[in-house]
Amino acid sequence: MESKRSSEKGQVLVLLVLAIVVLLGFTALAIDGGLVYSDRRHAQNAADASSLAGGAAAAMKLENEYITYKEWKCNDPGVRAAQASAKASAIDRASSNDFVIDADISDDHGVTTQCGSQNNGGWVDNYIDVITTFTKDTPMAFAQFVFNGPLRNTVNAVTRVRPQTPVALGHAVVALSEDCPNTNTGGVHFDGTAEIIITGGGIFSNACLIAGGNVDVTVNDGDIDCVGEGCYTNNGGPTVSPSPDDDSVAMPRFTHAVPAPTCPTSSATIQSGGGTISPGNYTRIRLNSNNDDLVMEPGLYCITEDFVANGGSVTGNNVTIYILNGDFDISGGVQVILSAPPSNETDCGAICDTALPGVLIYLAEGNDGEVSLLGTSDSFYEGLVYAPDGMIEAGGTGSELSEINAQLVANTVKLHGTTTVNITFDDGKYYQLPAMLELFK
Repeated sequence: MESKRSSEKGQVLVLLVLAIVVLLGFTALAIDGGLVYSDRRHAQNAADASSLAGGAAAAMKLENEYITYKEWKCNDPGVRAAQASAKASAIDRASSNDFVIDADISDDHGVTTQCGSQNNGGWVDNYIDVITTFTKDTPMAFAQFVFNGPLRNTVNAVTRVRPQTPVALGHAVVALSEDCPNTNTGGVHFDGTAEIIITGGGIFSNACLIAGGNVDVTVNDGDIDCVGEGCYTNNGGPTVSPSPDDDSVAMPRFTHAVPAPTCPTSSATIQSGGGTISPGNYTRIRLNSNNDDLVMEPGLYCITEDFVANGGSVTGNNVTIYILNGDFDISGGVQVILSAPPSNETDCGAICDTALPGVLIYLAEGNDGEVSLLGTSDSFYEGLVYAPDGMIEAGGTGSELSEINAQLVANTVKLHGTTTVNITFDDGKYYQLPAMLELFK
């Protein structure tokens, strides 16, 4: 009897059908997944744009209402008006991107604002947050065969708005470095036998604060703060009052982000000796003789190398001195009378088309040089002295300088000498950071 042979015909067809199902699944994943990703990106971009538009409106309102850091109150009518402007602008911008939202985010589709004041120890962050939340459902091409429900994206964005703020949040003496590798770099340093009296603003160091010798430091109407447990040390017999507080958080860049001035395109000249000079580009300015009397006309002075005075006198009202690579070095026997342009741009007028309102001396970012504020007993400095990567030294040995009406902000600050040095701080006279915003989240 013949046996029946089994046939393998049709097996390829089964495998082919399975392969087609798998390929269709991958196709569905690719198509629907791509649509979901594209819609999420579009929703996130729209949420960011809406939040930023609201933040810009709030910042403008704060400027127009003259709401400043020092006057910040969340229940202030001007602050509430800024929040209302933020919501309206965010809703309008969302509409231009085909999203219809309202001022209710309980359904994950709207805009709201939050006013806050975050205490960081030695400084407070005042702000309005403009929060947008968008939800978008993506139509499914194939996924409905395996998934019951919409493919939904929910995204959010937060823009933080801060009011007009004095540099370094209104502290008189500030060291920006977050490290003190040795006694010469980073932090605030006091030494010698000087009596240093700071009225208004206080002292803040992003790292160490060191007092040595027999120096006597007194801060009136302000605090002394540094960052890091044990950041304050004293050597010898110094007196520091009030007692420094180490329970602080380092100040971030936004607190002192002073924009660089725009230097003229004219060729640089060299000034050696006295005379009357005009604003412009200089390779260097040097005074060597006691008979060198220099008068600086109002405006912006951009100096590639150094400003050095070993004798004579320096006089300049309504000036900004911007040094790209060198030092500002004044010896103790030089009479110096220098003041910055008015901090209010309206009062500053045409001078501030180039010069910076309220800024007296500015060592460019990347310039690790030194500003030496010395001089005779009748010398006078007024304005912001800013050296974000450099050092400021005031009241050194051999100087009779007794009065500084300046804000000192640098990577490292040293106050020392053998005489009494009075630093009087009035944040209304120095550079004010305009209302600012950042995409916070």
